[in-house]
Amino acid sequence: MFRIRLLPLIAVACLGLPVAAIAQQQAFTSKNVNLRAGPARDYPLVAQLRPGTPVTVAGCINGYSWCDVSLPDGNRGWVFAQNLNYPYQGSQVPLITYGSAIGLPIIAFSIGAYWGQNYRGRPWYGQQSHWAHRPHHRPRPPVVVRPPPRPFPKPPVVAPGRPRPPGFGGGHRPPQGAKPPGGRPSHGGNRPGRPGQDRPQPR
Repeated sequence: MFRIRLLPLIAVACLGLPVAAIAQQQAFTSKNVNLRAGPARDYPLVAQLRPGTPVTVAGCINGYSWCDVSLPDGNRGWVFAQNLNYPYQGSQVPLITYGSAIGLPIIAFSIGAYWGQNYRGRPWYGQQSHWAHRPHHRPRPPVVVRPPPRPFPKPPVVAPGRPRPPGFGGGHRPPQGAKPPGGRPSHGGNRPGRPGQDRPQPR
């Protein structure tokens, strides 16, 4: 009899576990936000949410930048995690910063399966091939940084020579007997004699 009475209590406790798990993943929008059909701003708009809207977080992509959420009315989509606050240790914290500390699961986004489950009948549902090849799905090519071209060596700078006196060039000495410009007449290299030596000598 005692065991029979415990069975309803155990059943109620088991049913309460999923409710508690969902409540632990409930977040709130911090401002007017857009619910998107994928984890990027250029995906189609699903709905617009007002500040304080409760959402159930299923998980976030790697880095906790975008989170997959469900609304009380059944709509589902992705919200930028900066605009989601989560009750954590007595305060509201942004999921983009505290997603790892809270322990929210990391999930992947597959446009075919996700759209097929949530967006049948939407006007952009048949454009999956277009949205699947958006730039955020293709890996960016690595950025190749090329060094700047080396400048050509400058020609050596030749200092101008000293001006030479006019009349003689090439660095040669003037011939004997020539009169250098502005100079005294040359005597053929012989020094002038002393006074009296030019007088005729007696024979």
